[in-house]
Amino acid sequence: MEKSANHSFYIGSAGWEHPQWEGCFYPDGMPPEWRLTFYNTAFPCVYLAYGEWSGLDLQTLNALVEDTLARFRFVLEPNPAGLSDGDRARLEVLAPRIDPFGGQVVWLEGKLDLKRLAGDLKKLAESTGPVYLISRDHDLAAMNQVKTLLEIMGL
Repeated sequence: MEKSANHSFYIGSAGWEHPQWEGCFYPDGMPPEWRLTFYNTAFPCVYLAYGEWSGLDLQTLNALVEDTLARFRFVLEPNPAGLSDGDRARLEVLAPRIDPFGGQVVWLEGKLDLKRLAGDLKKLAESTGPVYLISRDHDLAAMNQVKTLLEIMGL
């Protein structure tokens, strides 16, 4: 997580299981159950669509929390129909790794315009609350560029 005085910026991907990452991000032969632990050392958040997180049992969700660092955040798509009792139970398990105040999601997709993004980040840094910069197309190179941009900008 990158922080300014009033703001937190998190860079991540929609999901952490992507076949194109095998061998270039995830070491060859890494068991799938180790991937989130590895991912969370490089990126401080992951976006999960409602269909992904709502289908997980409480034991699996507990394991996800245990496999991640305290600074790591799950960014969850809300249930469009409202929260069910099962959703509430799942959110309770994930509570240590979600931001109770929500946050703003900025989608990173296509060819990045880093100059424009830098201007957008400056404006976002003036507000309060977390900002989640999420690569919808799982582009590791773009994610690393944004990570570097945040470091250069001191955000």
